[in-house]
Amino acid sequence: MDADPLAMLWEATLASSAALLLVLAMRRPVRALLGASAAYALWLCVPVVVLAVLLPRGMDAPLALPVAWQVAPVGAVAALQPRAQWHWHQWLLPLWAAGVLVAMALQGWRQQRFQRGLGVVQRGDDGLYRSTSATAGLPAVIGLVRPRILLPADFDRRYTAQEKVLVIAHERLHVRRGDLLANALAALLGCLFWFNPLLPFAMRRFRLDQELACDGRVIARHPHARRQYGEAMLKTQVDPSLLPLGCHWQASHPLKERIDMLKRPIPSPLHWLASMLLALVVTAATGYLAWATQPPAPSPLASMAGAGPLYSVDVRMEVDGNARAVRLRERAGRTFVLRSADGTTPAWKAEFVVGQADDPAQAWVAGTIHIDGSQASTPRMLVALGEPARITTGAPGGGPVATLELTVLRLGGDQDATGGRQQPTDAMQVPARIAAAQADPEQAAVIDMTRPPAYPPEAARQGIGGQVLLLATVAADGSLRDVQVERAEPAGVFEQVSLEAARQWRFRPAMRDGSAVEGWVRIPVTFAIPEDDTDTVEN
Repeated sequence: MDADPLAMLWEATLASSAALLLVLAMRRPVRALLGASAAYALWLCVPVVVLAVLLPRGMDAPLALPVAWQVAPVGAVAALQPRAQWHWHQWLLPLWAAGVLVAMALQGWRQQRFQRGLGVVQRGDDGLYRSTSATAGLPAVIGLVRPRILLPADFDRRYTAQEKVLVIAHERLHVRRGDLLANALAALLGCLFWFNPLLPFAMRRFRLDQELACDGRVIARHPHARRQYGEAMLKTQVDPSLLPLGCHWQASHPLKERIDMLKRPIPSPLHWLASMLLALVVTAATGYLAWATQPPAPSPLASMAGAGPLYSVDVRMEVDGNARAVRLRERAGRTFVLRSADGTTPAWKAEFVVGQADDPAQAWVAGTIHIDGSQASTPRMLVALGEPARITTGAPGGGPVATLELTVLRLGGDQDATGGRQQPTDAMQVPARIAAAQADPEQAAVIDMTRPPAYPPEAARQGIGGQVLLLATVAADGSLRDVQVERAEPAGVFEQVSLEAARQWRFRPAMRDGSAVEGWVRIPVTFAIPEDDTDTVEN
């Protein structure tokens, strides 16, 4: 599927902003009710929502095997080279990419500045690393692949023995919980969405919830050391800068909130279970909502729709011996569809658009070919008007082989989308001819058919006509009690639209001895394309 990067970026921005606002609104009530860990877990929904937006809806999965192209020397076939036309919005993507690079460079500079400020770092016998000069922002943890706990130069003098145990437990808990990875992911989102003014504010709250959750877990394991833990917080020197890839003591961690959290009771196992369930439900619900509200992937041909000259197209499609041919008149930029008959193996479908080329003696044809529900290829070619052209697609080593043969003629005169002959399209329905059976007064009858069935667009494009015979049962009050298809030719094409239309019609009930009774009526519905518009031939 060809996706517009700017559209995807915009959708991801809206979805992530909505998720951020939801978390910012819920974090305080959830923390008061279930504890700091529950509030911290809510932030998981933000990356999940971004990922959900990027997941495709209605995307055609390509065949696993590569597609080999073979051009037969029947006609002039060349790769279509669209003309490059730049508009102002096309600069947005390079601008966004430049912003991402600048944001990543800034994050890297912050990381390097912090690490340079550590001076000489020595590894102790306990596996911890001590700076020989730095004190601000330490203790800290850095390193995604090999996490290292960094201690300040005056660690042994600053803290008592019990305070040192609590501080080291705090840093080790960051490593075990994966907070380093969470901060790296937050930094990545900050780079990708550098233009979102909500992110810096949310990032500070995210880091605060992370520290509060870590504090709560440490206190849960050392319930009698609240005072010592609070004193260790007050002794720690904060660093005003934000460490992108690591966890350290910053000015953005309000000590008042962290010390107030120490006064809260330790969450019970029931609280832990409720907090995890809440985080799971919120994450799953927001992720599904973000995915489900995305529009289905548009047809690759949708962007080519437009008005232009009228063409006569003879097109034949064959897939492993299953062939179909059609002759039609189609305006430039409108899609026509061919598909295999029901029950054929493999089942296939082909959508094509014909359009004007720079050379008046040529036209371009673009389309997609689906085999057994998967996108097999996307042909793009220039054809000489009036000369047959052929292209064959197949998979090396076996698999379905599709052969497309077409001849395009221009039918003189440019016409807009509403002028000239009426062509069946998605936006314009060809009315079906309805002739209700003339029943005697004692039988039910249709009295209002102002809403005829909509002609199925693909059947109209391929020039397929037919007839459906409906059998409707009408209740004594004139309402439609039941409607069924008694006969349909061809089967599987017009039944659904006929039933949907019949359910909107008004009926006169059957009469017996002057009273309304339940009755029935047969309704033949005929679908036909005017012969001067389309002439269809099938093999």
